[in-house]
Amino acid sequence: MDKNYWVKIWDARYFYTHLANAELKYKFRRSKLGMMWTMITPLVLALLMTFILGNLLGADMHDYAPYIYSGLLTWDFLLSSVLGGCNSLIVSEPYIKQYKHPFAIYPLKTTIVNLISFSIAIIGLMLWVLFLKPLNLLWALAALPFSLICLFFVGWPIAVLTSFTNLKYRDFAQVAVLGMQLLWYLSPVFFRISMFKSPILAFWIELNPVTHILNLLRAPILYGTFPSVNDYAYVLGSGALLSLVAIYRIKRSERELIYYF
Repeated sequence: MDKNYWVKIWDARYFYTHLANAELKYKFRRSKLGMMWTMITPLVLALLMTFILGNLLGADMHDYAPYIYSGLLTWDFLLSSVLGGCNSLIVSEPYIKQYKHPFAIYPLKTTIVNLISFSIAIIGLMLWVLFLKPLNLLWALAALPFSLICLFFVGWPIAVLTSFTNLKYRDFAQVAVLGMQLLWYLSPVFFRISMFKSPILAFWIELNPVTHILNLLRAPILYGTFPSVNDYAYVLGSGALLSLVAIYRIKRSERELIYYF
C-alpha cells in the first residue's frame, strides 16, 4: 500500500464522513431520544447485571455497577468493530460500483460511527462517576483523548480485516459472532480478574489484549489513575500488529474483491 493510497483516503474524507453522519441520522431516525439510546441501553443492562451478579457474588453495588458499565461500553465498541466491519463493504456496494474509492474507507466509516457512539455513551459513565468519585473526572478527561486514539487504531484494522474476509466468505460473520461470544467470557467485561480462582486462567486473561483495552477506560474513571505503560503497550502493540495484517490484506486482496459482490 503506497503513499498514493493514503492520499486517496484523505481526499475521500468528505465522502466517508458524510456516510458516517448519514448512518447516525438513519439509525436514530424518528426516535424521540435519538442518540441518548447509546447511553440508556448499556446503562439499563449494567444495572440489571449489577443487581443479579452483585447479589450472586456479594459484590459492592456502588463499585461493581460502574465496573460493569465501563466494560459494556468498551465491549460494545469492539463488538461493533467486528460485526459492523463484516457488513461495511456489503452495504456499500452501490457506492463501490459507482466510483473507485479505496475499499478501506468503508470500514473507516464504520469505525467513525462506532467512536462517535462510544463517545456519546461514555457521557453516562462520566455523569455516574461525577456523583460517586468526582475527583476521578479530571483523570478521565485527561486520559480520554489518547484512549480514543488507541481505540481508533485498534478498531479500524479490525473492521478492515473483517470486512474483507466477510465479503469473500459470507459465513464469516456467523463465525465472528461465535468467536466474540467466546472472547466475552475470556475477558473481564463483567467479572473482575480477582474473581478467577485458577492462576492459569487469570494469567491468560491478563495476556488478553481486551483486558488492557478495558483498562484504558477503567483506570482513569474508576481508579483515578492513568492507564499503565503495560496497558498502552498491549493496546498499541495489538493495534500495530492488526494494522500490519490489514495493510498486507489490502495490498493482496483489494483488486479482486470487486468480483465478490
